[in-house]
Amino acid sequence: MTAIYDRVLAYIDDPGEGEFSALALAVFRHQFENCAPYREYCASRNRVPDSVADWRDIPPVPVQAFKEVELSCGPPQRVFLSTGTTAGTDRRSRHVVPDLRLYHRSALSGLRRFLLPDVDSIDMVSLIPPADEQPDSSLAQMVAWAGETMAAGDLVYAARPGEPVFDVFVDTLRRSEREGRPLCIFTTTGALLNFLDFAAVRSLAFRLPHGSRIMDTGGDKGAPRRLSRKGVLHAVWKAFAIPGYFAVNEYGMAELSSQYYDSVIRDRFDGVHRGRHLMSPAWLRAVILHIETLAPVAAGEAGLICHYDLANAGSAMAVLSEDLGILEDGGGLRLIGRAPRAEVRGCSLSVAEWPGA
Repeated sequence: MTAIYDRVLAYIDDPGEGEFSALALAVFRHQFENCAPYREYCASRNRVPDSVADWRDIPPVPVQAFKEVELSCGPPQRVFLSTGTTAGTDRRSRHVVPDLRLYHRSALSGLRRFLLPDVDSIDMVSLIPPADEQPDSSLAQMVAWAGETMAAGDLVYAARPGEPVFDVFVDTLRRSEREGRPLCIFTTTGALLNFLDFAAVRSLAFRLPHGSRIMDTGGDKGAPRRLSRKGVLHAVWKAFAIPGYFAVNEYGMAELSSQYYDSVIRDRFDGVHRGRHLMSPAWLRAVILHIETLAPVAAGEAGLICHYDLANAGSAMAVLSEDLGILEDGGGLRLIGRAPRAEVRGCSLSVAEWPGA
């Protein structure tokens, strides 16, 4: 069983041109053979490995199904949970990971490519709590791994579950200013906006050294107010003196093992001049589907984002989200927002087909 995981790991290390399709079809066969709920779902739709020749035709798992059934090709090494929604934390998605190497390799490779392509190591501070205090958080685990492998010294945690520790964060920012050592900040967007309000009330501002950067994620969850992306970038510049080309938004899901990132640092490193948009590593691809029919939309049209993540080889490679987006020229992804549940007819029908749903 580990042979297919080894193939995916090799592809993450060295993505070959044109190899994605063949590997995706091999992963589909592995999941069809080893995950009974997925096999039953695919068979009910007359989609079996011998009849699927294009990776785009691999049946996607609606994200809601992660709350209904156990999607795994083997015993779990870890189980990550979503953060919960307005429906409460008792209805959270469960992402069962039978081979943790896949998430480890994918997460660190993505971070290296899109957040830290120009430095071997850097001082780090996190407004995301430690992984040992949030063992079911895939985000916390990713940040912990980044600290273990890319931090110049110890990763400083300025948060505990449910509460930030802003005095630790302020001390770390001041030390970076004083010593002239660039700093990498990991934060949810909600925690960032809460700190910006905290700093504004106290007239705090920082001038971090050139090369400092920030990665935020999570959208409006936990935020005291809504702020446009341009507003966030402006506030980050005023508060930390981190320019927009060193401010990276990450888009991920607990149900995925790979992430999308703003391309700004990578583009600057590569000498590419283009607008800000989300990019994915080679082993993660997106297809945009019609919100009702789930048919692929025309180029440049909006629809539901369907993710094909090879690093999800042990669970569900094809995941249909409830997020709306557009694929732009050059392969960039532009998020529009969450589709209103009442309008996601195709996704709802798809969920209803799952055994036990």
